[in-house]
Amino acid sequence: MKKSIANPRVSQLKLDLLPEKPILLNFDGEDVSGNGGLLLAGQLEKVTGFLKGASEQLNDHRTSSLIKHNLFEEVAQRVFQIIAGFAACSDSDIMRDDPALKMAVGRDPLSGDALASQSSQCRMENERSFKELYRLCQWLIDYYIQSHRKPPKHLFLDFDGSAIETYGMQLNAFYRGGPYKKNMYFPLFVFDQNGWLLVAALRPGDQGEIEMALPVLKKLVKRLRKAWPQTRITVRADGAFTSNDFYKWMDENNVQYVLGMKENHALQIETKFLRRETEKKFKRKLDEPMFKGKAGDKRKNTAQKELRSIADRKERSKKLKESEARRVRSFGDFTYAARSWNKERRVIARCDYTDKGLEMRYIVTNIQNRTAREIYEDIYCKRALAELGIKNIKETRCTRLSCSQFKANMFRLLLHAMAYVVIHQIRIKLTTPRMSFEQFRRRFVCVALRVQEYRNEVCVTISKSYHAAKEFRLVAKRLGFSPH
Repeated sequence: MKKSIANPRVSQLKLDLLPEKPILLNFDGEDVSGNGGLLLAGQLEKVTGFLKGASEQLNDHRTSSLIKHNLFEEVAQRVFQIIAGFAACSDSDIMRDDPALKMAVGRDPLSGDALASQSSQCRMENERSFKELYRLCQWLIDYYIQSHRKPPKHLFLDFDGSAIETYGMQLNAFYRGGPYKKNMYFPLFVFDQNGWLLVAALRPGDQGEIEMALPVLKKLVKRLRKAWPQTRITVRADGAFTSNDFYKWMDENNVQYVLGMKENHALQIETKFLRRETEKKFKRKLDEPMFKGKAGDKRKNTAQKELRSIADRKERSKKLKESEARRVRSFGDFTYAARSWNKERRVIARCDYTDKGLEMRYIVTNIQNRTAREIYEDIYCKRALAELGIKNIKETRCTRLSCSQFKANMFRLLLHAMAYVVIHQIRIKLTTPRMSFEQFRRRFVCVALRVQEYRNEVCVTISKSYHAAKEFRLVAKRLGFSPH
């Protein structure tokens, strides 16, 4: 074994962590980066031109002779930093010399100039106009269309909103009560059935779920139908998107919908027989419910404690399945019209009776050729994938909307949306395409590599002990990395 020789010009630190050997720590190693997975993102950009197209939607009013970092470089730098987990604008000062980030943007890793600083990135955020932001939103949709070689036969659009808490005096960040009880923004997100993000529209904190939903839907359908006239479009959303105008426009424009509904007295009357029959079925099959009422909560907690105290894993799993099997589910459908509706529509009622008692769900739909069970279980329940998409975009740190101006925060949210799209495109090439964004970052972005730059080439080395080397190599090949 060769003895390591430290550079005598650099002072060393000695650590006494091992009982028999001292640990010598010095800072004269070779150039390295801890964000090697950004090379995958850079290669994806080279193949698709996604961020290049996004930067072309922005106007550059700077004096051309004084520009050191063009808009593409600034946008790409920021998006790649978000992917690596450095979402704050101030992180640009830390990351601007990172070799992997520089290569992903298109600069030489060691000899190339440093990337944009915090001040440059801050100016880019605050110089954006609403017209530019609108064009950028359109680009997200256009790029989605371009990325599909063949038009999909059936496209599901999942609408959902999510609260983003704010802590300062940002414009349009309002206090909202109810379940939120905080100052917040309330962006609208739209995903397809595979988790691809099409829309990320920032809304003031006092706006409800339905606000902006219809204008966004109109723009979406217009652009999608222009490219894919034969594609069937179905909109899915929860009960917060209840609006006659929303229903009416979709009815008139051949858009299918499966939307949740909130319970009211009229719906309770319509489902009175269904409720009674479901309860009878439960009692005939499983006897009386065990956890009904206030006393039932105590019995449920006791039963759960006993279940979780079973040491044998298989036995515990068996008991859990037996507990979950104590359920009777029934479906009914009928026509119904609220006072604000322009006509009657099909409403589906799902009635579950469990040990806790009755649980109802209602959905309204204009789909007539499917059974109530099929519409609820095969279509509506898959809307929950939008919740997973929101979780993933929040894992890009999109909650850091701390700019004082609303436009700047809109642009910042769109930067995170672009980071989401980049990660999603790389992720679907993995053997585990549903991997969470946080797990993706840990496994495939935070990769240590050594960088050596020569006159005619750059040599990048990843440790042979890298745990995901096989999948990393697979994704690299699928993105167009060629063997040398």
